[in-house]
Amino acid sequence: MSAVLAILGSAMSLLFAVLMLFAGYFAPLPQGAPPSPIPLQPMLAVMAAVLVALSAWGISTGIAIFLRRRWARISILVFAVLLTFMSTGGMLAILFIQLPATSKSDVVAFMPMVRLGMAAFYGVLTAVGIWWLVLFNRSRTKEYFAGQGPVSESARPLSVSVIAWYMLVSAAFMALAAIFRIPAMLFGAVLTGWVTLAVYGTWAAAQIYLGTGLLSLQQGARVGSIGFFCFVAANGMVSMVRPGYAEMIRQMQIAMPRIFLASTPTAMPGPMWLFALLTMGFCAVPIFFLVRRRPSFH
Repeated sequence: MSAVLAILGSAMSLLFAVLMLFAGYFAPLPQGAPPSPIPLQPMLAVMAAVLVALSAWGISTGIAIFLRRRWARISILVFAVLLTFMSTGGMLAILFIQLPATSKSDVVAFMPMVRLGMAAFYGVLTAVGIWWLVLFNRSRTKEYFAGQGPVSESARPLSVSVIAWYMLVSAAFMALAAIFRIPAMLFGAVLTGWVTLAVYGTWAAAQIYLGTGLLSLQQGARVGSIGFFCFVAANGMVSMVRPGYAEMIRQMQIAMPRIFLASTPTAMPGPMWLFALLTMGFCAVPIFFLVRRRPSFH
């Protein structure tokens, strides 16, 4: 059943990528629609390429589950962690964010049903992610994918590997943010211009150092990673909870490169304490595993 769900979900993502490309390159624009200030077609092409890559990952994992490949269990566990976290965040955001106001009475009456439907959809995805985390961590499942006899545990725990690769992948995005000089927020202060190059560059270098250290099971990298996630949590909490957060977001939107500006600056919807709690929860998960897996490090 897990393999079937992975293949069907990946097939739907692949179909969505095709529809996205069709809408961007072949569907006619509405009459009187103003030209977009951002290049929609290249952006849709990049998003479709990401969906195709994720679909290939899901389909190959589903096939490998049928073939009882050992790497398929690890692959679906990594996907389950991402699915659970993103779906939980989406469900909480849908339940608490403030939807745009409208003057149409029929739309206003219909919006609560839309909100509950979207929250239920994210809730189902969260339940699937939790189910996979429990199912594929059971000893009987490990023996099933081993083919014969119990599975010998790797010297590096799976949780540490996921955290390490997350840092290495995030370092690439930090490098892109530095190249495009995307504004940064540091404890409530909005940083723009060439200052962001130094900030994102330092951030990327730290993530590369800590990620490679975690892959080598270095004790210093474990302690440094705990400090790294504590810093991220503190930065998010101070920046989001302090007064004037809406004005800081407006300043960041104004300072964004033109290629990313789609409209006039708008305020962040919903209570900021919810996004702050999501940031804290995101950082608490790797800290928990880094503390729990201390005996595995040199």
